[in-house]
Amino acid sequence: MITLAGVSKTYKNGVNALYDINLEIKQGEFVYIIGPTGSGKSTLIKLLDGEEVPTKGNVDVVGINVGKLKHSRVPLYRRNIGVVFQDFRLLEAKTVFENISYALEVINMKKDIIRHRVRQVMNLVGLDDKGSSFPNELSGGQQQRVAIARAIANKPKVLIADEPTGNLDPVKSDEIMTLLEKINREEGTTILMVTHDITLVNKHRKRTIVLENGHVAADLSEGGYIKHVQ
Repeated sequence: MITLAGVSKTYKNGVNALYDINLEIKQGEFVYIIGPTGSGKSTLIKLLDGEEVPTKGNVDVVGINVGKLKHSRVPLYRRNIGVVFQDFRLLEAKTVFENISYALEVINMKKDIIRHRVRQVMNLVGLDDKGSSFPNELSGGQQQRVAIARAIANKPKVLIADEPTGNLDPVKSDEIMTLLEKINREEGTTILMVTHDITLVNKHRKRTIVLENGHVAADLSEGGYIKHVQ
């Protein structure tokens, strides 16, 4: 599903963000990406979603060499990927239903199919009764559920969750983690979760990739106890 072969990234200002990264993530895996600030986590995400291209090496996602894509083809490629952010990024003037459906309207999906899929993902994330609510009427945990529903509405092959529990308390964080596990299991979606929440990582053991100073410091294939991340 995802292969990084000899990937390095140096920005125009001379900052070396990643050095010779080699990773393979299989279809249906749930993988944590952890590491201190400046370890290369954000750059890795940008390479996967086509926002940046590698200085060296190849980034292949769902059989596509992302770094070789023409700029005009990137939006089409991104239909394969859903992204969930720490700050939700919901449209405040739209209802829950409209926020989710918007993700499908922009790719010109038929209205009857949109309605069916929106109801389906609202049920999956446990928000059946919140379709007419606006974001400011929801709790932080509920807003993140809407963001997740929007991200998976188009049935992406890969879901990137970038600090999805960063603004939530431990109870809500655990609920979101359980939801992501459900999506991984029931939708078959490959999930990459970037997080600083070591308590969550240690509670819900998964394959864990540790980045340090642009290098893969550890790849704990069966999950393992993590002491701390700066």
